[in-house]
Amino acid sequence: MVSRYKNLFSKIVVGERELRNRICLCATVTNFASRNTITEPWRNFLIERARGGAAMVVTEVIAVDPEAIAQSSTVTGYDDTNVDGFRLIAKEVNGEGAAIVGQLWHPGRQQLWHPTKSPIGVSNLPDPYSGTVPHVMDTEEIYRVAESYILTAKRLSDCGFDGVELHGAHGYLIMQFLSPASNTRGDAFGGNLDGRTLFVRTIAEGIRSVCRKGFIIGLKMPADEGVLGGIDPEEAALMTAKLAQTGDFDYFAYGQGNFSLSLENHVPDLYFDKGAFIDLHKKMRVVSGGIPVMALGRIGSPELAERVVGNGYGDLVGMSRALIADPAWPEKALSGNEKEIRPSVFDNFAWGEVHLGKPLAEHHNAHIGKKGEAFNMPSVAASAKRVLIVGSGPAGLEAAWVSAARGHGVTLFSASPKLGGGLLIESMLPGREEMGSIIEYQVYMGEKYGVEYVLNHRASADDITKFGADEIFLATGSIQRMPPVLRDNLKVLSAREFTVQSDKYSGDLAVLIDEDFGAATYGVADLLAARFKKVILITSRPGITGGVNHCSSIGIYRRLYGANIDIRIAQQVISFSNGILATKNPFSGAVSHIGSIDFVVYSTPRVSIDTLAQELRETEFYRIGDCRSPRNLLAAIQSGYALAEVL
Repeated sequence: MVSRYKNLFSKIVVGERELRNRICLCATVTNFASRNTITEPWRNFLIERARGGAAMVVTEVIAVDPEAIAQSSTVTGYDDTNVDGFRLIAKEVNGEGAAIVGQLWHPGRQQLWHPTKSPIGVSNLPDPYSGTVPHVMDTEEIYRVAESYILTAKRLSDCGFDGVELHGAHGYLIMQFLSPASNTRGDAFGGNLDGRTLFVRTIAEGIRSVCRKGFIIGLKMPADEGVLGGIDPEEAALMTAKLAQTGDFDYFAYGQGNFSLSLENHVPDLYFDKGAFIDLHKKMRVVSGGIPVMALGRIGSPELAERVVGNGYGDLVGMSRALIADPAWPEKALSGNEKEIRPSVFDNFAWGEVHLGKPLAEHHNAHIGKKGEAFNMPSVAASAKRVLIVGSGPAGLEAAWVSAARGHGVTLFSASPKLGGGLLIESMLPGREEMGSIIEYQVYMGEKYGVEYVLNHRASADDITKFGADEIFLATGSIQRMPPVLRDNLKVLSAREFTVQSDKYSGDLAVLIDEDFGAATYGVADLLAARFKKVILITSRPGITGGVNHCSSIGIYRRLYGANIDIRIAQQVISFSNGILATKNPFSGAVSHIGSIDFVVYSTPRVSIDTLAQELRETEFYRIGDCRSPRNLLAAIQSGYALAEVL
C-alpha cells in the first residue's frame, strides 16, 4: 500500500529485527494487572496496538526485584509467575507483525506506593516528590540488583520476547545512577560519566551475555532532566555517545523530567508545543553513532510523525496517548483514513487516572483492554429506527454518530449555531483549543453515517413530540450553579458565559471564584489575566487543581504565578455588593474583604438542564451526559456511546 507518509511507514532494522514501520507504543501504565499477575486486559492492550499497526510494542513497567513492586497492578518479571502470560503475549504480538519489548523497571528511592517495600537508592538524597530518604545500596547490593535486571531479561527472552527496554528515565533507579543530581557516590558507581554509567553498562553487558543473539536492548533516559545540576542536553549527549560506543544498545528513547516539578515534561500536555522535545531528540541522534533514536512526547498526528522521521528528528516515533485513544492509528494513517483517527487531546486525563490507582481510561475509547478494540465498530442494529437527539455537546454527538453507524436514521437538534456544547466553549480558552478535535471527530463520523444536524433550533416539548421519533435522547447539558450571594449583580458571570463574551470585558481587578477545580477553570484564569490588570483567584478549599492530574497541575501553577494571579485559598464568599466581596475562612471564621472589583466570574459545580425532561415526563426518553448527571468528559461521551450501542 502506498502511503503519503512514506518515511513513517518505511522499514527499519533495530538490532537485528526488521520493523515494518517507525511507530512504537511507548511503555504505558494501565493498572490492568491483578495481584501482580498478567490479566486478559493487560495482554489485550498490547496485542490490539500491534493489531492496529504499531511496529514495536513496549510493555508497561515489569518489576525486576521484589522491592520494585509498586502495587498489585505491577507485573513481576523476577519470578515465573507470569511466564505463561509472557509467552502468549510474545506469540500474539509477533503474530500481528510487531516486535514485543518488555520494559524493565526498579523505582529505587521512588518506591512511593507499596507500604512494606523498602526504597533503595544510590545516595541518601530524598526523593523530590515525597521526600522519602532511601536505604543507600552498598556495592554488593548494586550488583545483586543489576543481576535481577539481567535474569528478568533472560526470562523474557526465553518466553519469546524480542527485547527489553531499560527504564532509566523519570527519576527511577537507573536514572538515579546516571544523574549527577541524585548520584553523589564516591565509589566506582559515582563521580564522573564512567562511574555514573557503570550500573546500566553492567546490566546491558550482562543481558547481552545471557540472551539469544539479536535480542534487542533499548534504554530510555532523559535528554533533559529539567533540574539544576542534573542531566542537561549536553550531559545527555555525552552519555548517549559513551553508551553507544559499548555496542550493547540497539536504540535510545528519551523521556524528560524526574519526580520534581520537571515531571510535567514527562507527559507534555496540550499547553506544550506539538512534538515538544523533538529538537532534543535530533541532538541525541547526531551523537548516537547510528543507533536508532526514538522521539516521543506529544506526537499525535501522522503529519507530525512523518516530519519527525523525514527531517531527521528521530528514527522511531514513540506514542502512548495517541495509541491509547486509537490503537488503529497506524493502520488508519497508512490507509488514508486520518480523519477517522480518534484524537488524543493531550489533557493527561488517562495519565491522571492510572496515577490515582484506577484502570487506564480515555475520554472516547470505551473499549480499552478489550479484545477486538483496535477495529471495534458499533454493531448493526436488528431494525432501523428514527432517532432524535436533542443537544449537541459531546454526549449528544457521540450518541448521534454511533446510532447512525448502527443503521438508524438520526436527527440532532442543536440550540446553538455551532456543535460542541460546553466542550466547544472550553476549546475557546487559550491553550485548550485542541479539546475541539474531539468535536471535529464526532461530527465527521456523524456526517459519514448520515446524521442530520439541525442548528439554531431550540427544541420545545411540542417539537419533540411532533417529530415522531422511535427513540429520544435528551443531551441538553448543564449550567454552572450561581452562588446565591452573587445573584442579581450585573458584574457577575459564570466561567462559560465569560469565555464566550470575554472580548466585552476588561478593567483593573477581576475575581475568579473556583469551586470547580477542573483544568478549564484555570484556562478561564488565563483569559481573565489577559483582560484585566489584576486577577484574584479564591476558593473555599485549602488548595486548588483538585480535579487536575498532577503533571498538568504543575503547568497550571506555573501559568498562574507567571501571570501574577493572586491565589487565596480557604476563602468562602459570603457577600458581594458595591464592588466589595466579603469572604470567610471556613476554618478560622475570619472575615476578609476585597474592594474595587470590576468583575466577578464563578466556576462552580454544574446543575443539569432538565426543563425539557420535566415537560416530556409523559413521553419515553433517555437522558445522557450532563443532562442526566453533570460529570466529566469521559462520562459524557461514554454514556452517549453506551446507550446508542444497545439501542
